[in-house]
Amino acid sequence: MKNVLAKIAVSTLALVLITGISFAQDTGTGSKTRKQEENVVKEQNTVMEQNQVNQQYQERFRASLTQEQIGILENKEMTQNQKKKQFKACFTEEQKTMLRENQELRKQQKNMFRNSASEGQKQEMKQNGENTRTQAGKQGQGK
Repeated sequence: MKNVLAKIAVSTLALVLITGISFAQDTGTGSKTRKQEENVVKEQNTVMEQNQVNQQYQERFRASLTQEQIGILENKEMTQNQKKKQFKACFTEEQKTMLRENQELRKQQKNMFRNSASEGQKQEMKQNGENTRTQAGKQGQGK
């Protein structure tokens, strides 16, 4: 009888220890997962804020267009290149300033994105850039 009670006691003690160790490991993993989720949420919030800022710039720029500029954009007889040249030629100083500010903002966002990317993502972006340059070169040769 003592032998059976001793075995039950040892088994129970072993079960409690294993459960405790297992629980400790799970809580460590849970905190890592939670931190990763928090980082993802922060990144998503940052992207949403950036999109809102970009949209505000677009709306401000569109609101500043003159009738002449709108006419250029809507002209069906001009080529895309002609429209672009004429459109740029009639920018006001305010519009030029808005475009410079927007360009600077986009550079900052691009750098933030690059700095926050993992090594695998950086490698993938590098490969995509090389593929794009290769394809652009092939298209340029074909013309």
